[in-house]
Amino acid sequence: MRVPFLLFIYLTAISEIANAQDLSCSSAVTLDGGTLEVTSDNAGDDTENLQCALDFAIEAGFRDIFLTSKTYNVGAVSARGFRGDLRGRSKKNTVVSIQNGALSCTETMGAAIEFQVGNASVRNMTISVDSPCADGNAASVIAFHSNAADCADRTVFGNVDRVVIAGTGTQGSDTVVGIIADVAPGCDSANQRVLGTLKVNRSELSDLEIGVQTSIGGGGQVDINYNSLSTIGLPLSILDANQSTTILANKINFNDVDSYGASSGLGTTAIYVASTAASPNNNTTTIKNNTLTDVGLSAAGTAILVGQVEKAITHKMAVTGNTFQGSSANTAGGGLVAIDTEDGVISGNAFLSAAGTWIDISSGDISQGFIGRDISGWAIVANDFSGATANTDISLGEGTSGVIVGRSQGFPKVDDVTGENDILESYAASNTAFAKRTRSVRSAAAPTELFYQQLLTLMRLDPLND
Repeated sequence: MRVPFLLFIYLTAISEIANAQDLSCSSAVTLDGGTLEVTSDNAGDDTENLQCALDFAIEAGFRDIFLTSKTYNVGAVSARGFRGDLRGRSKKNTVVSIQNGALSCTETMGAAIEFQVGNASVRNMTISVDSPCADGNAASVIAFHSNAADCADRTVFGNVDRVVIAGTGTQGSDTVVGIIADVAPGCDSANQRVLGTLKVNRSELSDLEIGVQTSIGGGGQVDINYNSLSTIGLPLSILDANQSTTILANKINFNDVDSYGASSGLGTTAIYVASTAASPNNNTTTIKNNTLTDVGLSAAGTAILVGQVEKAITHKMAVTGNTFQGSSANTAGGGLVAIDTEDGVISGNAFLSAAGTWIDISSGDISQGFIGRDISGWAIVANDFSGATANTDISLGEGTSGVIVGRSQGFPKVDDVTGENDILESYAASNTAFAKRTRSVRSAAAPTELFYQQLLTLMRLDPLND
């Protein structure tokens, strides 16, 4: 009984000390035990009150900020070193609207709710956004950054749990990213990469240009689990990272926005992983138990697009237990397209309906900036192609050798361009000539062009790239 009593005395003392301090906030910010409560301002702008609550929480060591009202309107708020929760009542009962034109986005990418270093969680709310930038460029809704004042201070632990982020898609005038974990504006994105973790759980993202974008170094953990993403130009993107990423049990619609310019590459792909000359040497990606649905607004929908340019890295991949739902309109896209990427496992997936090619593994063209490496180390086993109606189920392109295509997968149609892979069973199983033919069903230009379009779009968002 003594420990609970002492804890009560401690909390009471802390509360009294805090109450004795001047919060330097309006009456909309109050203290209830260990929780800072923020009520909505009748004047219609809650930015100053939320910023004040964050500042006081950092200064006094409080770890819980609770938004008690139904609706809020905010501009840009930023917290350096915050450790705790920023939470609402629920997705339905707390709605935070980002004010139009409230962010400065000219010199760097803007951020509506930014956490630099620390250990911050955003929970239980809906955040709506339209055109947050006052002066062009791009902005993120929730940003987890390194320390802009000390670029060597790079570790941030970010968590987004049960949050709805809803934009207006191409109706808005700005490029909007839902959640980003990256180097702080002004720091060197290659040599001072942000460290730490990001967890996005049971959240809903829609009508944004980019859903979640990460570029974490040092082998940091990224978990994107049990979320719903739809009508997003590029739902999930990973650029120049050394992170251990798990994308688990999400429902992701892609190829469901047809109003982006063709040169942007947006509106076609669900998951994008790219490395350039600025990339660390290693990366790991696990994509498991997701439902990836091609809505079919273009002929080139691609569920997963992975590639390397300018520098070869070790990228370990596991794509397991997913459902790839195709579209009859898809004649040039794919399920998984991996360019210049070795050592992967594709297992236990179900491929349904049509695509140009469900699995496309190949070496890239050096003249296009790709590595052009020899590709081996892949195993394609225990999948189900019985419901697939693609032109080609598996394409093993230029540079591939020793790729294993296992038995009992519904007799996939295999195009082995080099004839140097181990095809244990394919369409018309007794006729191995199909599996060993030296031709390609379609040109490789389409996925490589799409890869570069998306790469350039993402690099334009980087603070150090125009």
